[in-house]
Amino acid sequence: MDRFVRSLVVVFALVGAAVDGRASQTPPLQMIDGGARLARLEHWLKAVALHDPGAVDDWATLVGSWTSEQVGVLWIDANLLVQIMRNPSGVGFNVRPEGQSRTQAIRYTTVQLHRMRVLACVAAGVVGDVRCMQLKAATELDDDLRRVAALARAAQSAGDGDNFVLRRGALLQADIAMLVSPPAEPIRGTGGLGPQRISVQTSDGLALGMGQMATHWEVGRMLLDHVRPRAATRDDPGHDDMVRRWYRATAAWMQSTEKHDTIHLDHAREIFPADPDILFLSATQHEVYAGASIQGALRSAQMTTGWKFDVTSEKPELRLAEGFFRRAVAANPDPPETHLRYGRVLSLLERYADAARELTIALAGTADREQRYYGELFLGAAETGRRNFDAARDAYRRASELFPEAQSPHIALSELARRLGDRGGALRELQPVFAAAPDNPDGGDPWWHYFTVQARNVDDLLDELRRPFKAESQ
Repeated sequence: MDRFVRSLVVVFALVGAAVDGRASQTPPLQMIDGGARLARLEHWLKAVALHDPGAVDDWATLVGSWTSEQVGVLWIDANLLVQIMRNPSGVGFNVRPEGQSRTQAIRYTTVQLHRMRVLACVAAGVVGDVRCMQLKAATELDDDLRRVAALARAAQSAGDGDNFVLRRGALLQADIAMLVSPPAEPIRGTGGLGPQRISVQTSDGLALGMGQMATHWEVGRMLLDHVRPRAATRDDPGHDDMVRRWYRATAAWMQSTEKHDTIHLDHAREIFPADPDILFLSATQHEVYAGASIQGALRSAQMTTGWKFDVTSEKPELRLAEGFFRRAVAANPDPPETHLRYGRVLSLLERYADAARELTIALAGTADREQRYYGELFLGAAETGRRNFDAARDAYRRASELFPEAQSPHIALSELARRLGDRGGALRELQPVFAAAPDNPDGGDPWWHYFTVQARNVDDLLDELRRPFKAESQ
């Protein structure tokens, strides 16, 4: 079926690696340009608390205007802010970016450490506690910081501990990535502090260019790693429903907009290894990666030294998709769409009998016209692989009846006729394709959005995620 893949634009993440394959060795660092960094952290803290979730407001625009290097430094400073919130008397602090095995030590001057402790008092909502009163934190706050402290304190009083900045920070970073969409910058290389991200822009199977992206998603993931559910005494995001909804909604958004990020779902599975929705989206992501458009871009891209693709070739990606679909079905066997896509992947792996079984389950469980169209189309391919040519022809014709102007069933029937030596039949099946109206060349064929339709509920997921925080902001 990959011959029918439409032109599309995809952005997918890459994994940085030192040229020699080892993590970079960075010596302990004193806080460079501490005044500017702390000023940005203070602005970010205000933005976290005062941003209206789901809106492109002044706060999101401000943080979204920062460079990728500045956001990388923010990842460090926000990480350290959380550490100080949790350990107010600590004096030594370390960070470890995603994908690296070694930690990096961060050191502060006395003045910088004092200011970080004051901001931690604000973020935790404990400005009135003894330790913060000893710092005279309340005397160093402007009106916005006082408001942030009050909101954090209210969340704490409502039973959510010191998660206020963590939850809302993740919402802010996601909104910036999704709604502000900061542009890519020239690639700086693999050096520097904090995590880094490279994106590849593709179209119709060709790589158009690469650029350095601000690590807003990395900041959001780091914050949620520290969430402590109600009554918990340690970080435990895997038992927090808001964290689960954040990953489900943001991963669905990435797939709906074809801005794929392997690390995002890898990290989600580390936290929620048995969640059927995260397993399903993991599977569909690798199904997309196995498609002709991504694979073509992979072959045409010229990789920057010191980086490597986080996408493999077609068969390994299909095997990854198969494994995640199998786990998703085991976790929740009810959704017909999981069986449908599992069946397609099995067929591409030439496991035709298994594919036909999964597709039959999918068709028996859904009345949705589009899902039935896909099911019949994929069942036709599986039956062709089994050399059940009459059954394949019937399946393709049922698909054509569901969407009479769609091209894919006619192309499949033409290929089947050619395979059976029926040259006239092959040509006849192509006539509707050639006769397609110029202003509607694809005939409304659902195939053209197959690789995004799995995320069709993304707006509902995002609304569900943001709703409690929007009410909180009003």
